[in-house]
Amino acid sequence: MPLHRLSSTYRRTRGSTLVVVIIVVMLLAAAVLLARFFLNRTRTVFQDAPLLAEVIRGPYEHVVLEQGEVESTKNVEIRCEVKARGGGGSSTTILDVIPEGTMVAAGDWLVTLDSSSLEEDLSRQRIVVNTSEALMIQAEATYETSKIAQKEYLLGTFVQEEKMAMNEIYVAEDALKKAELELKSSERLLAKGLITDLQVEAQRFSVAKADNELDAGKTKLRVLRDYTLKKMLTQLNSDIKAAKVKWKNEKDSHAEEVNKLGEIRSQLKKCTVQAPNEGVVVYANVQSGRSNEFIVEPGSPVRERQVIIRLPDPKKMQIKAKINEASINLVHAGQQVMIRIEALGDVELWGEVIKVSQYAEPGHWWRSNSKEYATQIAIVDPPENILSGLTAEVRIQVEQEQDALQLPIQAVYEYSGRTFCLLQNDGQLKTKEIVILSTNEKTVAIDEASSELLQPGDQVVANARRHATSFVFPEGNTSMVADSQAGEEIPRRPRVAEKKEAGGDKVKSSQAIVSHLDRDRDGLISQSEIAILPEQVRQRFSQADKNGDGNIDQTELSAAMASFKRQ
Repeated sequence: MPLHRLSSTYRRTRGSTLVVVIIVVMLLAAAVLLARFFLNRTRTVFQDAPLLAEVIRGPYEHVVLEQGEVESTKNVEIRCEVKARGGGGSSTTILDVIPEGTMVAAGDWLVTLDSSSLEEDLSRQRIVVNTSEALMIQAEATYETSKIAQKEYLLGTFVQEEKMAMNEIYVAEDALKKAELELKSSERLLAKGLITDLQVEAQRFSVAKADNELDAGKTKLRVLRDYTLKKMLTQLNSDIKAAKVKWKNEKDSHAEEVNKLGEIRSQLKKCTVQAPNEGVVVYANVQSGRSNEFIVEPGSPVRERQVIIRLPDPKKMQIKAKINEASINLVHAGQQVMIRIEALGDVELWGEVIKVSQYAEPGHWWRSNSKEYATQIAIVDPPENILSGLTAEVRIQVEQEQDALQLPIQAVYEYSGRTFCLLQNDGQLKTKEIVILSTNEKTVAIDEASSELLQPGDQVVANARRHATSFVFPEGNTSMVADSQAGEEIPRRPRVAEKKEAGGDKVKSSQAIVSHLDRDRDGLISQSEIAILPEQVRQRFSQADKNGDGNIDQTELSAAMASFKRQ
């Protein structure tokens, strides 16, 4: 076939294929548009159709669900007792540590800390102690020598000098007497003309000289007794006192150095940590998103007084849970708690709330707006394989009823401080007012006395908010409900609900409500006990407090219910 015929055939075939592709694409687009149209209509139909739920009567449970950590009520903390040396807050290094989870008895080895620097300090301190001891001995010898020198002067030197001075006086007195006798003899001889005046004058000089020597001797003795003695005693006493003070200082300094030596030896002993009592070893690890983490392992630095190990008593265990501020008013001491610990499998433990903190826990920088309150829950009969630090799920039993009328929480709609639901009856939706007694995460328990038109098995709209336009709310303050048959509004006439207890006796609803809400069993309903109820119920209860004491007794409640019934 010629080449131009082949080219013409190819162009005709290509054009036909393009047309077919365009037609197919247009058909597919039309199909998609039709499918979206019918899908939207179907979805609208489904969205408009109410989702129904059944009103049931049965066990009702209101719990506060939180997570906590297992800990021991008797928890001994093992801290680093090695003191920091220097002003930089130095730390000690862990050389070896017992494996976590080990059961130890009193006296067993736990941790070995680095003691190399303490051993060097011990060698240096021994030299310092020996030097201070030598100085103390020298100071003591100086003190004893000063006391001996005082006695030596008083009993020896002073007595000797005093006697020498007295001897000089005796010699001077004797010489004076001789000179005076010789002067008298010379004067008699002069009178007889046997000697000259010059000789007599010389004799007079001898008498004066002897008299001066006697005065000098007496002066020397007086100075010795009155001044030299006092001067020497003052000097000797000061030497004694100074030597005594120096000896005391050296003795105290030596004692201080000895104490330092003993302290270093004590610190060396504390580098080997032993268990003070039996327990299970739990590392005091500190893990956070910041840089102040602490992991117990060989090579980790540990500060003075920092907790290294905890020894919990496995026979006395509890759970520390942090309750959110939204639920803290529901939790109080004495409530029963169901506990699940994932590490123990499907085992269910029971406990009791023993303490609720009055103050919020310190906030975290990543959730500073959320406040939590620490709650201690004692575990009843803890198993032997329970360990501290395990994560536990706690279900605090706030309220339990064996026979309560209830419906899904999504079926409740609030309007003007009152609560309603939509009841489906014969294909029609009727507005019914209900009074909520309690609520949990899924259902609400309603007051049968005020919600008498609802019965177990009734179908209510579960997605009430989506069908808000179907509600027909009463006007004014009169409690009205739509009549299920006539469609007109009539005043609600709540009846006094009755319920049967275990013995089969019928009890008025006022007594049942008091028994239901009275948690502390004092026969009164306080403001804190109705705090968990909805706003409309709280207002009605507050109106029942006629004496204004803040509490509602059964008489006040019965009168309020009778008044409400008459209205």
